[in-house]
Amino acid sequence: MNDRRGSIWRKWDLHVHTPCSLHHAYSGSTQEEQWEKFLTDIENLPEEFKVLGINDYIFLDGYKRILEEKRNGRLTNIELILPVIELRLDKFGGTDSALSRVNWHVILSNQIQPEVIESQFINHLTTRYQLTPKYVRTGIVWEGLLTKESLVDLGEKIISSVPQRERVKF
Repeated sequence: MNDRRGSIWRKWDLHVHTPCSLHHAYSGSTQEEQWEKFLTDIENLPEEFKVLGINDYIFLDGYKRILEEKRNGRLTNIELILPVIELRLDKFGGTDSALSRVNWHVILSNQIQPEVIESQFINHLTTRYQLTPKYVRTGIVWEGLLTKESLVDLGEKIISSVPQRERVKF
């Protein structure tokens, strides 16, 4: 990104979710169709976009896929791709009439290998929830490291805590 002309203005977007994100809005009947549309959209960005932060809630699957696509000759218009870990918090900010959820966005160096980020950062995140939906007399406690398997377990506990007749509302 060095240029003999000195400073050059570039556009950065450090909040890009991929089709691997736990929550995204990419259309397509298969994940590969979603990825092809996503990659084409990135490749068709205006020329001034040069840096992207791949931000897929807790995990790096999307970031790793982007790096693979870049190694295979895609995304030649993007000069720097950064891993971003987004963590949803149970905190809100704003005013009484306009609250919004507060999330942490941890922007990491592209010089740190994804496996190192996973083993030394992500795999050490822990959390604890007390599930007390209005249908359950006693709360269910869930705690653990943040892995895909543990989040599936949390989801199953949440679903099991709601009566069958009420589940259709979600």
